Amino acid sequence: MQAIVQDRYGSPDVLELADIPVPDMAEDEVLVRMAAASVDAGVGHLLTAEMPLVRLAFGLRRPRRRPGIAFSGTVEAVGAQVSGLEVGQQVCGSSSGAFAELITAKAAKVAPLAAGVDPVAASTLPISGVTALQAVRDHGRVSSGQRVLVTGASGGVGTFAVQLARLAGADVTAVCGPTKADLVRSLGATRVIDYTAEAITGEYDVIIDIASPLSLRRTRELLTERGTLVIVGMAADHGKTGGLARNLRASLQSPFTSQRLCWFVQKENGADIGVLADLLASGELIAVVDRVMPLAETADALRYYLSGAATGKVVVTG
Repeated sequence: MQAIVQDRYGSPDVLELADIPVPDMAEDEVLVRMAAASVDAGVGHLLTAEMPLVRLAFGLRRPRRRPGIAFSGTVEAVGAQVSGLEVGQQVCGSSSGAFAELITAKAAKVAPLAAGVDPVAASTLPISGVTALQAVRDHGRVSSGQRVLVTGASGGVGTFAVQLARLAGADVTAVCGPTKADLVRSLGATRVIDYTAEAITGEYDVIIDIASPLSLRRTRELLTERGTLVIVGMAADHGKTGGLARNLRASLQSPFTSQRLCWFVQKENGADIGVLADLLASGELIAVVDRVMPLAETADALRYYLSGAATGKVVVTG
């Protein structure tokens, strides 16, 4: 089969399309023929390894896994311990090595898709969609009537977070660049702040901090007395520590204030993917896809994603 391989860290130039053996499937896994696989921050981190934590987790000198995580496709085989998934079923899920014709994935990280769901859209759910869901529902505990600020609102996670906060009944203020304001409004934001031209102001019950240009202190000043700050992932300050220092400061300060300050890295699981897949099928949730490119052009897809120009998601198709 053909797959994107990476034998060293660096720029997208290190990615190559190669013929490799079909991966072995464990008893708790499914084998999926990839229809689409989306690009996300985790793929970018594994590519460049600018954060030392990446090398500690995935290989000091070279990555121990092939690139790609979130995918959609058709089940071609199921392991002996798998139930609820069948050959021929359309699914989406997460697994390493998703930029490939065939993918093995833990059944617990896969969810079935309703008939007619666009596989390109579905491929955006397992990482960016689930991250937004866990930020809004589990960590932000967003509820009806609350005022919610979403930074990085035009990105892959941000576009989902705006919609999910609106579906929860919140009044959403979104932070993004000037060319993306109309899109973010169409997703449900009642107010849009152009961070390049105006200060981020207001008072919020919940801040979903995906890509804030603000210090932790200034971010806290925007919260109500008992407000909640949810820092998504470890890339808030885009430094080599991936925002870890800022995140740790939030965790250390939280016990000593009436505000709740937290950060998290999403937990991949089929149940949350299924929740989002149902919303996608019903039309209550849309996936914002900027660009779709073939598997052979994965390096170009990563190059475009890393440029910061993308609105929403970049997707590779099989």
